[in-house]
Amino acid sequence: MINLNIEPRIEKSWKRFIRENPPYSIALDGYVRDKPRFTPKGPYANFDHHYGVNRLSTRSTTGQTYNAIKLGLLTRFRDEKGVKINLNVNDCDQDVCPAVWLFYNHDRIELNKSEPLITRLVGVVDLLDSSGGVYPISPSTKIMKEIGWIFEPYTDARFKGRVKNMNANEMKIIIDSVCDRISRYTIGKGEQIELDTRYEKIFSENNWAVIREIGQHARSRLLMDGIEAFASVLEVDGKFFYSIGRLSQLIDFPIEILYKKLNMIERCDESSSNRWGGSDLIGGSPRLTGSKIPPKDLVDLIKKTLSEQNKLYK
Repeated sequence: MINLNIEPRIEKSWKRFIRENPPYSIALDGYVRDKPRFTPKGPYANFDHHYGVNRLSTRSTTGQTYNAIKLGLLTRFRDEKGVKINLNVNDCDQDVCPAVWLFYNHDRIELNKSEPLITRLVGVVDLLDSSGGVYPISPSTKIMKEIGWIFEPYTDARFKGRVKNMNANEMKIIIDSVCDRISRYTIGKGEQIELDTRYEKIFSENNWAVIREIGQHARSRLLMDGIEAFASVLEVDGKFFYSIGRLSQLIDFPIEILYKKLNMIERCDESSSNRWGGSDLIGGSPRLTGSKIPPKDLVDLIKKTLSEQNKLYK
C-alpha cells in the first residue's frame, strides 16, 4: 500500500520528520531539508539533491528513487501485508512526479526488471533536473518534445503562476495527470509538443544574463545561446518570481552569496520555506510571496556581487 501525503511548501528537518510522520515514511525532493538519508528504525528515508550535497555529483530525486527501488529499498518498506510506504511531497514539479510514478509502479523496475523507456525517461530527467533545466540537450530533439508533453500539466501551471498558491488537492491533480502521461509514454503511447523557448534578455554580460521568460521552456535554450548562468523572471500580479541558476559549480556565479544578500534586503527568515534559497546550482525567490525586487535592481546586485568576488580572487 502506497499513500501520498501532499503538504504544499512545507519543509521539515530530519528530526522533525521522524517525530511527526508515521513509520514507513519517505520524503521526496525538499519535503525534508536535508541530504539523502535512511534509518531502519521506522523505517524512514529521504531522497533529495538540494541540501548538504554537491548537486552536480548527486542524482536527482527521480534518479535516487529509481536506484533505491532497483537495489532493494522495498525489502525494508514492507510489512506482513506487502509494500507499505507513506510518500511525502511539498510540490508537484518535474522531479516529484516521476519519483512518485516510480513508487506507484515499483513492480516494473524492481531488481532485475527493466524497461527501456522507463530507463530513458529517468536518465533524461536526472540530467535536466540536476542542472536546473539547462543541461545541453537541444529542444528540437524528439526526447525533449516528449518530455515537454509529459510535464505540460505542471509547466503550464507554473507559467501561469498557479503553483505558488496550490492546495494539496490541486497539486494531486497535477501529479496524477503527469503520472498518467508517464504511463502512456512508457507503453509507447506518448505524444510530443513543440517547445516554446522564447525569452527576452533584460541584461547580459559575458556568460550570464537576466531574462524574462516568454515561453514555458525558455531555459532549455539558454546554453545554446552561450548563457551559462542566469536569473529568469516571471511577473505575476505585480510580483516577481525568480529562478537563479548556473550550469555547474565550474561556472563562476555566486548563487549562495546572492541568496544571503537578497534575504537581507527583503527581510526573509532563512529558516522559513518562504525565502530566497535552493542549492548551489539552482534556486530562486520566495515560493509563496515572490519578490518585490525589480529585474533592473537584481541586475545591479549581481554585477556588484560579481565585482566583489573578482576582487577577492585577485
